[in-house]
Amino acid sequence: MANASPVIAVEISDNSKVGKISITAASQDSCPPTCPLRGAGCYAEVGRANLVTSRVNQSDVRDPLEIAQAEANAIRTLSGRRMLRLHVVGDCYIDEGVRLLAKAASEHTAKAGKAVFTYTHGHSTKRESWGEISVLRSCETFEQVKTAHEAGFASAMVVEEHESPNAQKREDFTIIPCPQQTGRVKDCAQCKLCSQDKKLHSKKAVIAFAIHGSRAKKAKEVLNSIHNV
Repeated sequence: MANASPVIAVEISDNSKVGKISITAASQDSCPPTCPLRGAGCYAEVGRANLVTSRVNQSDVRDPLEIAQAEANAIRTLSGRRMLRLHVVGDCYIDEGVRLLAKAASEHTAKAGKAVFTYTHGHSTKRESWGEISVLRSCETFEQVKTAHEAGFASAMVVEEHESPNAQKREDFTIIPCPQQTGRVKDCAQCKLCSQDKKLHSKKAVIAFAIHGSRAKKAKEVLNSIHNV
């Protein structure tokens, strides 16, 4: 779809996982080439989420910085009256682009005090570039979690399954199974844990997300291959 936008912004999401909050989605050309799950079990490539992914991926815009600018512009079209989840599809892995998003996110929060949160496989970005965005670095291994913490990031870790809905200690970190996945809360709008990355980082708390979706088998194979290196 020539000249299609590489991003969309939605004032009130109908996604049952995130709840009635605002969201943006960006072309997967915004994702770091190093992401191990792209094309291999990424949740954004299955089910209803894939409809959004397919739409933004049709854009001719491929440059990640241009996509970040487009996403920043899209954020500014939102009312700011709701918490915002950045890129339910997509990412940002260059600091210059992250800073564009941080400025737009700051403006969003200034409107009504609502938090902006996201996750990133962009392991080379600096925490300070994200500004007031609550950002959790996406990790596949516990070593990545420790490296992220040293770099100032809270983390979200992919696991095969939740052995228990209860938090568990690992070394001096606390692993918290996603409360939405375990049924403790209805959605992200109710939970808000991931919108508090500074608190998570200070407490060495990690949010664990179990692999899910119709391509879960492929994602588990990828996770096992990483762990067996």
